[in-house]
Amino acid sequence: MGVDQNLKLPYVVNYNLSVQHQLGSNFSVEVAYVGNHGYNLLNFADINQAPLGAAYCLNSPLTSAQLADVCGTTNGAGKRVPAACVATASCAGNPQAVQEARPYFSKFPYLGFINFASNRSYSNYNSMQLSLTKRMSQGLSFTAGYTYAHGLDNGSLNRFGLNPEDSTNLAGEYGSSDFDIRHRVTFTVTYNIPGRKGFGQMLEGWQINSIVNYATAQPWQTFDNSDNFSGTGEKADRWNIFGNAADFPSGKNSIPYCSGFGTAGATCGFADPYNAGSNTDPLPAAFVSSALSGCSAHAASPATLASAGCYVATNGNSFITPPALGSFGNMGRNILRDSGYHNWDVSIFKNFRVTERFGAQLRWEVFNLLNIPIAANPSGASSFVNTGNSPSPGSVFGASFLTPDFAAGNPLIGSGSQRVMQLGLKLTF
Repeated sequence: MGVDQNLKLPYVVNYNLSVQHQLGSNFSVEVAYVGNHGYNLLNFADINQAPLGAAYCLNSPLTSAQLADVCGTTNGAGKRVPAACVATASCAGNPQAVQEARPYFSKFPYLGFINFASNRSYSNYNSMQLSLTKRMSQGLSFTAGYTYAHGLDNGSLNRFGLNPEDSTNLAGEYGSSDFDIRHRVTFTVTYNIPGRKGFGQMLEGWQINSIVNYATAQPWQTFDNSDNFSGTGEKADRWNIFGNAADFPSGKNSIPYCSGFGTAGATCGFADPYNAGSNTDPLPAAFVSSALSGCSAHAASPATLASAGCYVATNGNSFITPPALGSFGNMGRNILRDSGYHNWDVSIFKNFRVTERFGAQLRWEVFNLLNIPIAANPSGASSFVNTGNSPSPGSVFGASFLTPDFAAGNPLIGSGSQRVMQLGLKLTF
């Protein structure tokens, strides 16, 4: 790994403008613009990346080392190919051809990846934030908030992230950040239930609270960690997409996968989470027929389609197919999104006043009241799942099989867990 000796100090410029107005004696409304711009953010890139197609002797010009070694044979079409590929229409890439095409091979033939740390990443965030607040009156208070925002960067995870798909083109990584949530709504309310004296304070001091959260989907990063269609050997290739990226939300099920092209056994189905890569949950025959035709029509290469298969949206209108050998796919970074987040928490408090200075509060708190399952983001800065982010064969592409709390390392009470209840006692004196 190399480090830029001229590393600069990262910094973020924050700016905001807000207007607040009081409505009557108990209400207020606020409208705000909030934004920031991050400069000199840390990133890694492979400065010794082989050119496109190097594994298949498709880079031009070929290096002298390649010509003298594995790329010295010409096939029937007049193309230079690894010797093992002469008699076949397609073949696996040759790691030696990749190594001999690296920029620093002539000086350092024993070095492969040279992951270079520098300050070439940057970020932007812009948002409109609205809030309506009711101060406590007649036993009721609440705050409602809405945020419309867009965060962009060319690397959300800094030193913990992937290398770029193409280390020679960092601008190609610029897109929605891992944290990007386009719409977020929150609502919190507290209501002190009117009471009556007597009966040991059991008819007074009751309070109900509720928190509702709704957020639209966050992006998740996808990369092929096994096929090396680009021939660069970086194992960070993205595939081709045809149609609408929104047709491929991640969730508790994988994205339908089609395989077996060129054979009589071509089929489509959901991957079995306990036997990754097997289509044990088949789809209707009419859908399969249409999906297979659509995959074939949109495939950049019959050879890579046959070896890697393709993915089809459940509505049958969009397709994700492997790129041709020696090319990058057209998918941008973070164009796929998860299923969003929605949660409703409720709590009931009972307040007891023993003396003027001593009191007690009994709490019953319910998290995820409706017990609606939420699937974690498959991969990114807000998730440690990293199981369903690769489209390579044998994967469960688009599925996480965890709730967000487990994915974030908080398997007790936290965002996205199953319904959880707890009792608490608070003493004040």
